Amino acid sequence: MPRALRLTLVQANLAMLEAAIEGSGALSVALDGCAIAAGWEVFPEALPRARDHLAADPAGGRWGTRLFIVHEPRVLVGWGGFKGPPVDGTVELGYSIAPGFRQRGLASDAVRQMLKDAFSDPLVGTVIAQTLGAPDASTRILERAGFACEGDLPHDDFGPLWRWRHDRPTA
Repeated sequence: MPRALRLTLVQANLAMLEAAIEGSGALSVALDGCAIAAGWEVFPEALPRARDHLAADPAGGRWGTRLFIVHEPRVLVGWGGFKGPPVDGTVELGYSIAPGFRQRGLASDAVRQMLKDAFSDPLVGTVIAQTLGAPDASTRILERAGFACEGDLPHDDFGPLWRWRHDRPTA
């Protein structure tokens, strides 16, 4: 059995997002020589949108993109984060892991860390997420993290999606 990898979520700044759009070489330099896993970005079309949101609101990084970096060896293996600040006490999270690093508990670790981060803000009472509308690895990750499926959401490009909800744990 492979040893457990330790994961750090790095809040992306504008320079990191610009470098990510430019390519792996530039991103490695922006991350002080960190190796970049093939396919880490999974949804590359979202990178310019993330950059544009941060450029428009430099203080918005708190509720923005996180880069997922494992230790020993130091490798960027995925990304995700929050899709904006809380609205009526709710934030949405998303995540992706490079194909070569899946099934190692990294997405589960990232989700746990983002939940802890979200609930550290007293204004956040609920965290939501979306998955494709069928059981898969993402649905299992969310279930294990304590999310409950709320039902279907229509989507023009992907067909039905499932919406997931995790309310602030009670003390």
